[in-house]
Amino acid sequence: MHDARTPLTGLIHPGWFPLVPRSRPPCRPVRDRIGELQARLAQPPEDEPHRQLVQAAEVCNKAALIASDCGLPELARALCRRQHDVFDHAHPLPASAVKLAVQPLLNLPRQMIREGNGQEAYALLDQLYQAARDRTNLDIDGWTVNLRGLTSAPDDHKTAYTLIWTALLADGTRALALAGRWREAAEQAAAHRGIGARLLDGRQAAILALIQEDQCDRARTLVDESLVNEPWESAVKLLLRVLCRPAAKEHARAASALLGTVRTQTERPDPSLAVFHTRLGITALDLADGHDTPKQRHLSSSLLAIARNDAHAARTVLDHPTLRAAMTKRQLSDLNAVLDAASLGSSPLPATLVDALKRAASAAEERLRGLLGQQRDTAVPRTHWWANQ
Repeated sequence: MHDARTPLTGLIHPGWFPLVPRSRPPCRPVRDRIGELQARLAQPPEDEPHRQLVQAAEVCNKAALIASDCGLPELARALCRRQHDVFDHAHPLPASAVKLAVQPLLNLPRQMIREGNGQEAYALLDQLYQAARDRTNLDIDGWTVNLRGLTSAPDDHKTAYTLIWTALLADGTRALALAGRWREAAEQAAAHRGIGARLLDGRQAAILALIQEDQCDRARTLVDESLVNEPWESAVKLLLRVLCRPAAKEHARAASALLGTVRTQTERPDPSLAVFHTRLGITALDLADGHDTPKQRHLSSSLLAIARNDAHAARTVLDHPTLRAAMTKRQLSDLNAVLDAASLGSSPLPATLVDALKRAASAAEERLRGLLGQQRDTAVPRTHWWANQ
């Protein structure tokens, strides 16, 4: 039965909330992922210079993500720093490069969140936000980040500031939730004007904080008044309603509706949302708590299908005791093979692949350096916007 005495942290995985779909590259076999970077670098360059910059930056970002996925956090952080340094050495940057320069900075706290370090991640996001707001430099473990001189015009700096502010709302909320600081997550979202009518990060944080404080009536009101624009929001709305601990009879109806709605979501294949759908499905199974067993079986089958094509999803499914216990030996073997191919299993990434990953990142950095140099040589000189302040 659904136990009203169970604390929120016993009902959901805090590292998964707020539960908002965000695209991420599918975690496929690591050889394929590195090969994709090499192929991208071997392609003829795009005609449009900005597209060339974007493609080179994407290779750098994906290389750091692969390193993080494969249990190489120090390499992942080093790749982020090296990429940002390329942009820093080319400052003041043109408007087209500002977002690309900020991205590796934001990838650092995101890596911390993936590693389970919510406290550190939020502290770094807050430091980045303050530095962008105050137009100052930032020291990160002896590494200086120049946010004052990164751009050459006020509008360009506003672009960097807005990007960091958005990350503080989304990733900062996730970081505080991971650390179990639900009330602070809700308060920081409110302070930064991040609680709207839709079930995005801020509103979910406010609802979950109320549930954690046993104010389920107030939480239920926020849930019911939430605006739903997309199908995933319907699923999350039902999930949050079940979390509000309704009476037993109402809970049974809500749990059945939740399972059906979530199953529909998980049967819409979108490789970039495999992690979101897996977390949504497992949370629904846990909250259904024995209600509507046929729907639970159908949803479990959908989750296994997702897991066969994404190593992150496979690891999450394998870590779930109920799902794992229901698997056949063949299913267990298949999912473990998915982990091993992606280098998410017990074996470290082979040295040859580490070297290939480093070479791809270095080549992308060199391409970025050249492209930024070309843009600087052809740009009309502009005085720093902050020079006379």
